[in-house]
Amino acid sequence: MSKLDRSQSSGVKMKFSYKHFSCDAEMYYKDQDLIVRFFDRAKEQEEGDIINLVFVDPGYGYLCVKYKGDAALISGYLDEDVFVSDDMVDAAIEFIEDLSPQVKYCYAPYHISLFKKSRFSEYNGEY
Repeated sequence: MSKLDRSQSSGVKMKFSYKHFSCDAEMYYKDQDLIVRFFDRAKEQEEGDIINLVFVDPGYGYLCVKYKGDAALISGYLDEDVFVSDDMVDAAIEFIEDLSPQVKYCYAPYHISLFKKSRFSEYNGEY
């Protein structure tokens, strides 16, 4: 399900795929804990773009595995306009479990919040 590119120095970059949908994913970790960000790399600004008016794309969501002794907690936020079915959310959970295989051998309840974008707050340096 994931294609890892460990040659990058700023985190592990990969792809999340479910049926006909695919997006970029990045993994950030500390000790055993990890966070996976789901996003579209084509919408990411380059350093030179930041000087101009920038609309920062928040991506499609995050999932986190947090270890607590012999157990783990899986939590996160996923955009329900992208993660449109329970099966797709399950695939995202399976994706993060594959990245942290020790989670399969411990008690790991999860709570994933699905959100709809309704408004935003921004600062772009012009006001």
